[in-house]
Amino acid sequence: MKGPGKGNTNNPNGRPSGTPNKTTKEARELFVQVMNGEIENIKEALDKIRDENPTKYLESLAKLFQYTMPKQVDVTSDGKYITDVKVTYINKIDGDNSQSSTT
Repeated sequence: MKGPGKGNTNNPNGRPSGTPNKTTKEARELFVQVMNGEIENIKEALDKIRDENPTKYLESLAKLFQYTMPKQVDVTSDGKYITDVKVTYINKIDGDNSQSSTT
């Protein structure tokens, strides 16, 4: 019998969080290889879409961005809406050091 047996593992702590399994890792590597080979074709297709339909061009870019740009996550408000904002600035353009504020 090879290995530690059914239900047991050589790593009792398991795979570290965020570490992809072997299949996922290989699939991502293949995807990157394919996309690297298609960069020029993608650029040409986007150029053609931009010339024919600017709205569709922007929609296409937006769809591509989700694979390359990280999504923004609100880490400051705990999901609560911020309703009261106070802005303070110092006016030094004309030598006046007075402070002004708005809400």
